Amino acid sequence: MEKAAFIRESIDFLQRYMMKSLQKYSEEHGVTIPQARVIAEVFAHKAISIKLLSKNLKMTQSTVSDIVERLTSKGLLVKTPNPKDKRSVEISLSSELSEGIDANIPEITNQSLSQVLNLLKPDEQETIEKGMQLLVSAVKEKMEADGMDHFEFFDVVYFPGKTKKEK
Repeated sequence: MEKAAFIRESIDFLQRYMMKSLQKYSEEHGVTIPQARVIAEVFAHKAISIKLLSKNLKMTQSTVSDIVERLTSKGLLVKTPNPKDKRSVEISLSSELSEGIDANIPEITNQSLSQVLNLLKPDEQETIEKGMQLLVSAVKEKMEADGMDHFEFFDVVYFPGKTKKEK
Protein backbone atom coordinates (compact mmCIF):
# COMPACT_ATOMS: atom_id res chain seq x y z
CA MET A 1 0.00 0.00 0.00
CA GLU A 2 2.99 2.34 0.28
CA LYS A 3 3.07 2.82 -3.51
CA ALA A 4 -0.66 3.46 -3.65
CA ALA A 5 -0.44 5.98 -0.81
CA PHE A 6 2.48 7.76 -2.47
CA ILE A 7 0.67 7.97 -5.81
CA ARG A 8 -2.57 9.19 -4.20
CA GLU A 9 -0.73 11.83 -2.18
CA SER A 10 1.22 12.87 -5.28
CA ILE A 11 -1.97 13.27 -7.30
CA ASP A 12 -3.51 15.28 -4.44
CA PHE A 13 -0.42 17.52 -4.30
CA LEU A 14 -0.46 18.08 -8.07
CA GLN A 15 -4.17 18.83 -8.02
CA ARG A 16 -3.70 21.40 -5.23
CA TYR A 17 -0.84 23.00 -7.20
CA MET A 18 -2.93 23.21 -10.34
CA MET A 19 -5.89 24.65 -8.41
CA LYS A 20 -3.64 27.28 -6.80
CA SER A 21 -2.25 28.14 -10.23
CA LEU A 22 -5.79 28.36 -11.65
CA GLN A 23 -6.81 30.55 -8.72
CA LYS A 24 -3.88 32.91 -9.36
CA TYR A 25 -4.59 33.05 -13.11
CA SER A 26 -8.32 33.61 -12.52
CA GLU A 27 -7.77 36.32 -9.93
CA GLU A 28 -5.36 38.10 -12.30
CA HIS A 29 -8.25 38.21 -14.77
CA GLY A 30 -10.87 39.31 -12.21
CA VAL A 31 -12.65 35.95 -11.91
CA THR A 32 -12.98 33.79 -8.80
CA ILE A 33 -12.44 30.02 -8.88
CA PRO A 34 -16.19 29.25 -8.61
CA GLN A 35 -16.83 31.71 -11.43
CA ALA A 36 -14.11 30.06 -13.53
CA ARG A 37 -15.68 26.65 -12.89
CA VAL A 38 -19.08 27.94 -14.05
CA ILE A 39 -17.55 29.47 -17.19
CA ALA A 40 -15.72 26.21 -17.97
CA GLU A 41 -18.90 24.17 -17.54
CA VAL A 42 -20.90 26.55 -19.74
CA PHE A 43 -18.11 26.43 -22.33
CA ALA A 44 -18.22 22.61 -22.31
CA HIS A 45 -21.99 22.51 -22.86
CA LYS A 46 -22.48 25.63 -25.04
CA ALA A 47 -25.90 26.19 -23.35
CA ILE A 48 -26.92 24.78 -19.98
CA SER A 49 -29.55 25.28 -17.28
CA ILE A 50 -28.87 26.48 -13.74
CA LYS A 51 -30.15 23.12 -12.49
CA LEU A 52 -27.69 21.12 -14.59
CA LEU A 53 -24.84 23.52 -13.77
CA SER A 54 -25.59 23.01 -10.08
CA LYS A 55 -25.64 19.25 -10.45
CA ASN A 56 -22.43 19.08 -12.52
CA LEU A 57 -20.51 21.47 -10.24
CA LYS A 58 -21.93 20.03 -7.02
CA MET A 59 -23.06 23.48 -5.87
CA THR A 60 -26.45 24.65 -4.66
CA GLN A 61 -28.76 26.23 -7.20
CA SER A 62 -28.78 29.50 -5.26
CA THR A 63 -24.95 29.64 -5.31
CA VAL A 64 -24.85 28.95 -9.04
CA SER A 65 -27.62 31.50 -9.66
CA ASP A 66 -25.64 34.16 -7.78
CA ILE A 67 -22.46 33.35 -9.73
CA VAL A 68 -24.35 33.43 -13.04
CA GLU A 69 -25.87 36.81 -12.11
CA ARG A 70 -22.42 38.26 -11.38
CA LEU A 71 -20.96 36.87 -14.61
CA THR A 72 -23.97 38.10 -16.58
CA SER A 73 -23.57 41.60 -15.15
CA LYS A 74 -19.86 41.49 -16.13
CA GLY A 75 -20.92 40.63 -19.68
CA LEU A 76 -19.31 37.17 -19.64
CA LEU A 77 -22.49 35.05 -19.72
CA VAL A 78 -25.94 35.54 -21.20
CA LYS A 79 -29.28 34.12 -20.14
CA THR A 80 -31.89 33.26 -22.74
CA PRO A 81 -35.32 31.65 -22.31
CA ASN A 82 -35.21 27.89 -22.72
CA PRO A 83 -37.19 27.12 -25.89
CA LYS A 84 -38.31 23.78 -24.43
CA ASP A 85 -39.34 25.13 -21.02
CA LYS A 86 -40.37 28.77 -20.77
CA ARG A 87 -40.00 28.64 -16.95
CA SER A 88 -36.24 28.16 -17.18
CA VAL A 89 -33.32 29.87 -18.85
CA GLU A 90 -30.27 28.62 -20.68
CA ILE A 91 -26.88 29.98 -19.78
CA SER A 92 -24.30 30.48 -22.52
CA LEU A 93 -21.09 32.41 -23.07
CA SER A 94 -21.45 35.99 -24.22
CA SER A 95 -20.28 36.63 -27.76
CA GLU A 96 -17.43 38.71 -26.29
CA LEU A 97 -16.18 35.83 -24.12
CA SER A 98 -16.91 33.22 -26.77
CA GLU A 99 -14.72 35.09 -29.26
CA GLY A 100 -11.93 35.23 -26.68
CA ILE A 101 -11.95 31.48 -26.15
CA ASP A 102 -10.52 29.42 -28.99
CA ALA A 103 -9.00 26.02 -29.60
CA ASN A 104 -6.01 26.90 -27.40
CA ILE A 105 -7.99 26.77 -24.15
CA PRO A 106 -6.24 23.57 -23.01
CA GLU A 107 -2.92 25.37 -23.45
CA ILE A 108 -4.13 28.22 -21.25
CA THR A 109 -5.39 25.90 -18.50
CA ASN A 110 -2.25 23.77 -18.59
CA GLN A 111 0.21 26.67 -18.58
CA SER A 112 1.40 26.15 -15.00
CA LEU A 113 1.94 22.42 -15.50
CA SER A 114 3.80 23.08 -18.75
CA GLN A 115 6.12 25.46 -16.92
CA VAL A 116 6.85 22.75 -14.36
CA LEU A 117 7.48 20.12 -17.05
CA ASN A 118 9.87 22.51 -18.78
CA LEU A 119 12.06 22.33 -15.67
CA LEU A 120 12.69 18.66 -16.53
CA LYS A 121 14.89 17.14 -19.21
CA PRO A 122 13.08 15.79 -22.31
CA ASP A 123 13.68 12.15 -21.33
CA GLU A 124 12.28 12.86 -17.84
CA GLN A 125 9.19 14.43 -19.42
CA GLU A 126 8.74 11.32 -21.58
CA THR A 127 9.05 9.09 -18.49
CA ILE A 128 6.27 11.05 -16.76
CA GLU A 129 4.04 10.92 -19.83
CA LYS A 130 4.54 7.16 -20.24
CA GLY A 131 3.88 6.60 -16.53
CA MET A 132 0.63 8.58 -16.71
CA GLN A 133 -0.46 6.64 -19.79
CA LEU A 134 0.21 3.36 -17.98
CA LEU A 135 -1.65 4.49 -14.85
CA VAL A 136 -4.67 5.72 -16.83
CA SER A 137 -4.71 2.47 -18.85
CA ALA A 138 -4.73 0.44 -15.65
CA VAL A 139 -7.53 2.55 -14.17
CA LYS A 140 -9.59 2.15 -17.35
CA GLU A 141 -9.01 -1.61 -17.27
CA LYS A 142 -10.15 -1.76 -13.63
CA MET A 143 -13.21 0.36 -14.38
CA GLU A 144 -14.19 -1.91 -17.25
CA ALA A 145 -13.66 -5.01 -15.08
CA ASP A 146 -15.91 -3.44 -12.43
CA GLY A 147 -18.54 -2.52 -15.04
CA MET A 148 -18.02 1.21 -14.63
CA ASP A 149 -18.21 3.62 -17.54
CA HIS A 150 -14.88 5.22 -18.31
CA PHE A 151 -14.48 8.76 -19.48
CA GLU A 152 -14.40 8.89 -23.28
CA PHE A 153 -12.16 11.97 -23.40
CA PHE A 154 -9.25 9.91 -22.03
CA ASP A 155 -9.31 7.91 -25.25
CA VAL A 156 -8.69 11.07 -27.25
CA VAL A 157 -6.11 12.52 -24.86
CA TYR A 158 -4.07 9.41 -24.10
CA PHE A 159 -4.68 7.25 -27.16
CA PRO A 160 -5.30 9.52 -30.16
CA GLY A 161 -5.91 7.71 -33.41
CA LYS A 162 -6.03 4.24 -31.85
CA THR A 163 -8.93 1.83 -31.93
CA LYS A 164 -10.18 0.20 -28.76
CA LYS A 165 -8.35 -3.08 -29.57
CA GLU A 166 -5.02 -1.28 -30.08
CA LYS A 167 -5.19 0.28 -26.62
